[in-house]
Amino acid sequence: MMIPIRQQCNQFQMKYHLSGGVLLEVLMALALILGAASVITGGLQSSVDSVERMKANLHGVNLAVSVISQIQMGVIAAESVEGTQFEEPFQDWSYDIETEEVSTEVMDLEGDGLELPQLQKVEVVIHDPDGKIVKRLSQYILYKENEDSSSVE
Repeated sequence: MMIPIRQQCNQFQMKYHLSGGVLLEVLMALALILGAASVITGGLQSSVDSVERMKANLHGVNLAVSVISQIQMGVIAAESVEGTQFEEPFQDWSYDIETEEVSTEVMDLEGDGLELPQLQKVEVVIHDPDGKIVKRLSQYILYKENEDSSSVE
């Protein structure tokens, strides 16, 4: 039994159109899945970056508080230094100390015969292993001058 050529062509065209539509639907679904996956991956990467930034910031705060505490205890001299490396296990991190004497005139505390305490503004700047500034912490510290060096009270 022979099918006329015109009928064969019509059947072929119907199959061709139907399979083309299915292929288009599959490609559209694949594009949507890839788009959703890229959005989810971008969101996850942003979250990971944010956590790393927060971790570095917290680590910088802890190191800055440690340096300020050591200055207050007199372990570290209260004088300006740059690029000082921390000891193990934080040898990749570094700190700068910037000091500024605070005069009593600025504070408007001049009195008659009163001995006013001397203040020193100490600012600690913490740098991460990449050299970027992570944290700045400043504090006013009481100190007194000795003949040989200055010591913190």
